[in-house]
Amino acid sequence: MWSVGCILGELIIGKPIFPGTSTLNQIERVLELVGKPKGEDIESIKSQHTEAILSSINLTKKRSFHNFFPGASEIALDFLKKLLVFNPNNRLSAEEALKHKYVE
Repeated sequence: MWSVGCILGELIIGKPIFPGTSTLNQIERVLELVGKPKGEDIESIKSQHTEAILSSINLTKKRSFHNFFPGASEIALDFLKKLLVFNPNNRLSAEEALKHKYVE
């Protein structure tokens, strides 16, 4: 469902939403939008390197979805906020996404 959010975001703004110059830079760009993850979110990734990578990132600013996706409707922003969630256990499922007002 993360990919659905990325594709929708790209359709809304007309360009990639996380165009990183490196893996670390791309993670920084993701965190600028979704915020720094909590411990339970990091554990949900099930990667030995996740905590080390995330702890090395100095997040200086967080952007709002409204500023990140200018011109997007409130319904589209709500949908994006529910798809672009760091913890995969907290994202919309495909079934839930199909019931969202944006897809009606």
